[in-house]
Amino acid sequence: MPSEFSEKMAPMAVDHLPTLASRHRASLAQPAPVSRRAARPYRHSRPVFDRAVRIHSEYVRRLVSDRQLKPAMTALYGIDVILRLIATEAQADQIESVIEARLIELSEAMTAERERLQRELERHGLMEVRPRYTHPTDLRIQVASPHIGAYTNLIVELDQMMIAIDTLWLSGLLSNKAHAEREIQWRNQLGQAGQRFIALHRLAYAEAERQGQREAVDREAHEVLTVLGEDDTASADLDQETEDD
Repeated sequence: MPSEFSEKMAPMAVDHLPTLASRHRASLAQPAPVSRRAARPYRHSRPVFDRAVRIHSEYVRRLVSDRQLKPAMTALYGIDVILRLIATEAQADQIESVIEARLIELSEAMTAERERLQRELERHGLMEVRPRYTHPTDLRIQVASPHIGAYTNLIVELDQMMIAIDTLWLSGLLSNKAHAEREIQWRNQLGQAGQRFIALHRLAYAEAERQGQREAVDREAHEVLTVLGEDDTASADLDQETEDD
């Protein structure tokens, strides 16, 4: 539950954000080599998946607005970057386990709810019924870490859940109140998890800055999300699972 996760994350984040590892301290102590010309900043060649996703339902469209989704995705990648710079392997594993536990918990809860909704649709002969959405949103997500991939999967799963709930509502099987309550409940669960990831990233970033690693963190941090405009939606290579599920 969100409250349990908050209780786990706060002490974990405070207790295990480490002092600068000795290997980084030693490297920083060495003078930089002198060059007659300014060296270009080194840019890592990172493996990424470019994933296009279409979001249909209104509540998930709000959730994935730039104001909410991009900070959560950036936080998940930024935490990985910061931990590599300031944490020992054991300390990084402990903090990452908190994030992974929350992602797995949400995935299992959503899978169970979606299976329940599928049974309800099947019972009423609605398995082949799907509403048309008037203003879907297209996202192109750069999956630069397993945590970003897992969070993206949750976004897609949530949208599919909302489609099932909307189908039941449009078919007269859910009241207006029940329809809104279900969708807000699930949107809030994922949204609150994203906010906690953002809070943990801020805490980690502050520790990195305190240890003199701000420039190194900023150099490695990259944006991981681009929202396509409506004019670009026709050319987006949409993820098949959002269309075929």
